[in-house]
Amino acid sequence: MKTNSIFLGVVLLALPSMTFAQKGTSDGSKYGHGEDSIRCISNLNMMVQYSKQKDYASAAPCFEIVYAECPKCSKNVYINGAEILADQLSKETDAAKKEKIFDRMMKLYDDRIKYFGRDKKYDKYYIMGKKAADYIRYVPESKNDPNKEVAYNWLGEIIEAKKEATSATVLQQRFYLSANLYQNNKDGFRDKFLSDYLTVSGYISEKMSALPENDPDLPNYQGAKADIDQKFASSGAADCKTLDGVYGSKIEANKGDKEFLNMVLSLYALADCEESSTYFKAAAYKHKIDPSASSARGLASQSIKNKDYNKALTYLNDAINLETKNSEKSKLQYIVATIYRDMKNPTAARTAAQKAISFDRTNGKAYLLIGNLYVTFNNDISDDAIIRQTSYWVAVDQWEKAKQADPSVAADANRLINKYKPYFPAADQLFMRNITKGQSFTVPGWINEKTTVK
Repeated sequence: MKTNSIFLGVVLLALPSMTFAQKGTSDGSKYGHGEDSIRCISNLNMMVQYSKQKDYASAAPCFEIVYAECPKCSKNVYINGAEILADQLSKETDAAKKEKIFDRMMKLYDDRIKYFGRDKKYDKYYIMGKKAADYIRYVPESKNDPNKEVAYNWLGEIIEAKKEATSATVLQQRFYLSANLYQNNKDGFRDKFLSDYLTVSGYISEKMSALPENDPDLPNYQGAKADIDQKFASSGAADCKTLDGVYGSKIEANKGDKEFLNMVLSLYALADCEESSTYFKAAAYKHKIDPSASSARGLASQSIKNKDYNKALTYLNDAINLETKNSEKSKLQYIVATIYRDMKNPTAARTAAQKAISFDRTNGKAYLLIGNLYVTFNNDISDDAIIRQTSYWVAVDQWEKAKQADPSVAADANRLINKYKPYFPAADQLFMRNITKGQSFTVPGWINEKTTVK
């Protein structure tokens, strides 16, 4: 009995020292305990410091320890770990070894999602975006994925979950991959490519409309929109002849399919093909089974083609009332403005263009239109020819705003500015009218807009 008691006492005394050193992977803690926790914290700190200095070779052994022994200790394990593995990929020349490093990188992102996927700021979908970016950048040929379809699908999952909250980078990358897939399989992937464009460009427009003017993210979305629009325009997928060839024979068979008809109407509107008989036919079927903004817009386009402007305005107002997205309301109001312009009613045209801007301040075309109204309809603002030329000042003001609001119209804005600046009233002519450069001046007549004398 005495021997057994002594043995039990030795075991009990030894237990604290046996459990004192324990890894985070063993007990589920962040750092582990005892000597193992000190080892974890020490290597974590060294990894971070070496990584800050971009000394990834020295950071790598530290990373291996913390990743293996205390993977829950810090997001830096995964942030710096991705940098370390990227450095190794850039230096490795052996294809088999590169593939192993790449596989580790992908698993690293999976583990970050496992341990930190509920982070409020950098959640699961943020991590998936980083993973997709590195997949696109580093996927080896051995994976047999030349079009990066794996990353394409990941990005689609992010967009489906985040919608208009998706980052500009993710939206842009998704469309780029979609464009590549389309170029390699035009017949088989065309419908998906067109659908991707509608989704991506729609979310970008919504985000741009919602962001404050001074938001640092706004230029990212503006740049992404201009880039995506340019790539889409040059893809050849959305010219009127192609769209008619793809959808012309499908309308009758799908005349009761609301989703199909909505997609057709959206594509034709984006491609400026609203005078197509296919577009009118789709609009009529859609309006019959389910009146919507897109179907009303289609009927408005048909009325415009027939120069029945009053009926067109009625349909457009219906479309605006039925539309839920401010970016689309803005486009519809812009069309209203162009109709009033064609009806030679500049006051109503300007009011409609201003409403377009109120729905979406990035609608650069609306600013361009207002400027054009000022130079086109300035004949009756004054009997004095020099005063009539002051309309060019406020026109240039609008074109400058257009450039700031929407970089995609900058070329048109600059062309108009360069065209009309030479016609600014001369200083001596202004002096004779008691007007001096730099003072405040209100352009008279229906324009009635204040500017600075230029």
